[in-house]
This record gives sequence, structure tokens and C-alpha cells, in this order.
Amino acid sequence: MDISSDKVLDKIEELVTKAKHTASREKLGGYATAIQALCDLLLEERKGIEKYPSDRQSPVVSHPIQPQAQPISVSMPSSKPVKMDDANGDSLFDF
Repeated sequence: MDISSDKVLDKIEELVTKAKHTASREKLGGYATAIQALCDLLLEERKGIEKYPSDRQSPVVSHPIQPQAQPISVSMPSSKPVKMDDANGDSLFDF
């Protein structure tokens, strides 16, 4: 979600106005923390723009196509069920 710098600055102005008119030191600290967070957001946004300019093209890297190895199939010997004289049937629940 993109929030414009103008909206962030408007919110900072609103918080500064509230901070100026508050009598509580606790609320003043809360406003100062919120203002600091919004300022950090603006600074990070600016660093991101400088670090990753939008008009920069990413380089195209081509890799030679290599043939894939054929999968090896291993055949397992089929196991035959063990027949017991005292078993009542094929089910696990037959006792």
C-alpha cells in the first residue's frame, strides 16, 4: 500500500498540533513517539528511492540450457504376505 509523503506530513502536523495543546506529559510522550515513527517512515522511504531508482533496468542474465538427467527408477521386489496358520483373515483387526 502506497501512502504519499503529503499524507504522512499532514499527519505529522496534526500530531504536532495535538502535542502543543496537551497538558499531560504522558500524552506528549505518546505524540512524540508517533511523530518520530512517521519521520522514520519518511526517511526510510527516501532511502529506498535512492537505493532502488525506478528507471533502472535489471540486467538480463542468460544461462545455457543443460540437459536434465533421466530419473533412475528402482524396482522393489514385491513382498508376499506371510501366511500364519493361527490368523483368522487378511485384516489387521482379525484376531
